[in-house]
Parts: sequence; structure tokens; C-alpha cells
Amino acid sequence: MDPLETLTNEHGLIRQYLDNLTLAAGHIEDGRRPPGAFFKNAVEFSRTFADRFHHFKEEHILFVRLAQKRQGEIDAQLEALRHQHERGRELVTGIANAVEGYTADDPNATVALLEHIGAYTSLLRHHIHTEDHVFFPMARSTLDAAEMRELETEYLKIQAKHGGNTFERSHKLVVDMGSALTHMR
Repeated sequence: MDPLETLTNEHGLIRQYLDNLTLAAGHIEDGRRPPGAFFKNAVEFSRTFADRFHHFKEEHILFVRLAQKRQGEIDAQLEALRHQHERGRELVTGIANAVEGYTADDPNATVALLEHIGAYTSLLRHHIHTEDHVFFPMARSTLDAAEMRELETEYLKIQAKHGGNTFERSHKLVVDMGSALTHMR
């Protein structure tokens, strides 16, 4: 599969995950409390799929190749995207740190959880939109067919390193998270 299409498809799964987080935050604001396990799964998804799998491919493979090819011309844009990834990691840590207090009905932890979810979902939605509609089209026009095949090969190596079915496992996790929310009373 085309490596940029792969990243775009992964963005689709991340968007679905963000929809789940937004729905969970809405439930909390409506006085319903998703279980703490939901948020632990959310942190796991963010750290494993979004960060170590998806963002790794962007930062360590795609961004590096583009920086070399464009010879400094897009370094500021690449740094902005990397910074957004790092900010997302910080916000996920904030979510993780708030879960225990949220589970214990600590109102301060619940507010912190909601604030981190709101900032994280907003950041990633904007980030994904920028990548899909600005950055990936630029990458497509910059890299030739041979370079795209090299990216695909590198992405397949990353996939194999993570067990080969990372997308499917992560998709199931996101679907299960959504199902848990729709069955809340």
C-alpha cells in the first residue's frame, strides 16, 4: 500500500479514538462516569499505536527523508509537527496521571482529566488535518516512486517489529472502547 495512504488510514483510526475520548468527556460532563479502565485503554492506545507506531513512522522515517530531500527548506514545518507530537505525549501523561484520582472520585483529578482530554483531542485533530491536507500532499510531490517504495519497505519493517497486526489490534481496542461508552447508562 502507498505509505502516505497508510498514514492517512492510521489517522482515520486515531480520529475514531479521539471521537471516543470526546464522547467519554461528554459523559463525565453529563454526570455519567466511564470506568477508569476506559481511560487506561485510551492511554495505552495513545502510547502504543499513535506514538510508538504511527508517530514513530512519521518522525523517524518520513520527516527525516523529507528533511534530507528538501535540504532545510521545510525544517520549521517539520519541527512544528514534532513539537505537536511531543505536546501530545505530555497531554497523554496528564491524562494518565489524572486517571487514579478520577477513579477515586477526586473532583480536581476529574477536572484535570477533562482539561487534558480537551487539549489533546483539539491538538491532534488540528495536527491530523494539517498532515492530511498540507503535509502529505507536499510529501507526495517531493518524493519520487522509488523513494515511496523505500518508505513502504521501512513501514513494513516497523509493522513487523510491532507484531504485524498492530492496526487490527488497535482497531479492536478503539471499537471496544466505543462500545463500552455506548452501553453506559
